[in-house]
Amino acid sequence: MANFITRNIPNTLTCCNLISGCIATFFAFSGNMVGALAWIIIGAVFDFFDGMSARLFHVSSPIGKELDSLADDITFGFAPSAIIFAELSVMDYPYFMEPLRTYLPYFAFIMAAFSALRLAKFNIDERQTTSFIGLPTPANALFWGSLLISRAAYFEHSPYMVFVLLALVCLSSWLLVSEIPMFALKFKHWGWHGNEVKYGFILTSVFILFLFGALNGFWLVIALYFVISCYIALKTKEKDEQKPD
Repeated sequence: MANFITRNIPNTLTCCNLISGCIATFFAFSGNMVGALAWIIIGAVFDFFDGMSARLFHVSSPIGKELDSLADDITFGFAPSAIIFAELSVMDYPYFMEPLRTYLPYFAFIMAAFSALRLAKFNIDERQTTSFIGLPTPANALFWGSLLISRAAYFEHSPYMVFVLLALVCLSSWLLVSEIPMFALKFKHWGWHGNEVKYGFILTSVFILFLFGALNGFWLVIALYFVISCYIALKTKEKDEQKPD
């Protein structure tokens, strides 16, 4: 009985992640952005613990891996796309684009497709055991949810901001499948040496969230994560180029 329970704990948590994504999507389509982001965050918590429990109980399985990707695309691909869809539905458009108002919001779901592609690549990419290649889908979802909650008035102050939002969707979609290395908060040990970047990022993130609020500050945290990752990748590339052949 105990083995049956422990064997199914990770998949149960993954299903809770998927359900959280469904609820987040409902809130997004209802215009409740705060509720949508809150459920994305809850889904991220379940996503964190499903992997941890699988490693803890040594019950990783192929079906669990596939289920995890499916849940992640709902919570971190479809749900944030629904948030963008809702924002594109209420923004002011330039007069010459008004005939497209009915159709243009569907452009947001391109990001859900790229999220699925990013997750599929992750499943078969052996380079991503200790770090990531491309922007992780949870980070992308938290960025969008927080950005459109804290900066909704900024996007809605001019009809031409719709072009900025569409451009950001394209940029975000590209980053998901890009070859940019990004560090992961995976610890081989808990000491400071070798984990300076991770601990520094965590402490800075806590400060940002405390200063701006948990929901309003996540987009800044993800932006910081991207900048640090690019800096590390650049320094690593410079070191590799300086090595003698």
